[in-house]
Amino acid sequence: MSAPRMTSDPQVARLQARIVELEGQLQAALDAARRDPLTGLYNRAGLAEAWWAVQGDYKLALLDLDGFKAINDTYGHAAGDAVLTAVAAGLSHYPIAARLGGDELVVVGRMPGGPARWWPMALPVPGVPLMKVTATVGMTGVVPGDLPATLLRADAAMYRAKRAAKGSLITYDPAIDRHPMCPRPRVRLRDRTVGEAAA
Repeated sequence: MSAPRMTSDPQVARLQARIVELEGQLQAALDAARRDPLTGLYNRAGLAEAWWAVQGDYKLALLDLDGFKAINDTYGHAAGDAVLTAVAAGLSHYPIAARLGGDELVVVGRMPGGPARWWPMALPVPGVPLMKVTATVGMTGVVPGDLPATLLRADAAMYRAKRAAKGSLITYDPAIDRHPMCPRPRVRLRDRTVGEAAA
């Protein structure tokens, strides 16, 4: 929206300045509503809104940080936050990067070999040496216009990756992942949300 034309009337000028200020505050609030406050990546709403820019040759990778709960439990939430922000910084160069919640992150873009799966980092804890944080990854080609279906495919690949080994990357295979061998050990909020959206 273009800025209102200024006038020499002081009262009108003050009102126009206030309108510009309120418009800026509204835009800032809209931007904040699309972002995860800790990492600065998109949140779920931001990911859904950014999906219009996805191109047909993009991949979506779902990353689950290995041992994240143990880091939180052992070193505290400040250490967990430091891990999340460091990993997010390493993923922010992709066209779309989002935090779905907890330690689950999504990147979307062209990545023939998949995203990075390990990061060396120093935790903000005295006496703790440099450590390597890894992620297990489920990856799939995007379904243009259908984020829920794409996430479900990546999640199915993630399930197989978790069964294979920590730090592994598995690409969605419809012949295998359409009929998993056993049910998931737990139902995640994302699974319920995506299932409801796809219904």
